[in-house]
Amino acid sequence: MYTRLLYIVSGWLSVIIGLACTLSIYQVRYVYYGVGLAILGFLFAGINIFLNQKFEFDEVKWPKGYIGMLLSSIPILFLLFVILKYRH
Repeated sequence: MYTRLLYIVSGWLSVIIGLACTLSIYQVRYVYYGVGLAILGFLFAGINIFLNQKFEFDEVKWPKGYIGMLLSSIPILFLLFVILKYRH
């Protein structure tokens, strides 16, 4: 019962944090906060993916952990793009 609750909570937290990370690239000054939040998003997404693989709670093809990980990686990819584009 506890693992199922942890699975559900970590899935929704990874999606919510991933959305906050994605919205952080709206202005460049918030990207650093987005990268900090991305670490938390990766943590919750990893927990969600691990629990889904171990206990197979959902039969869906894409659990929320994968979506949260995709959304959390956007500010990191954006920062990488900006660094590589404006490098001399």
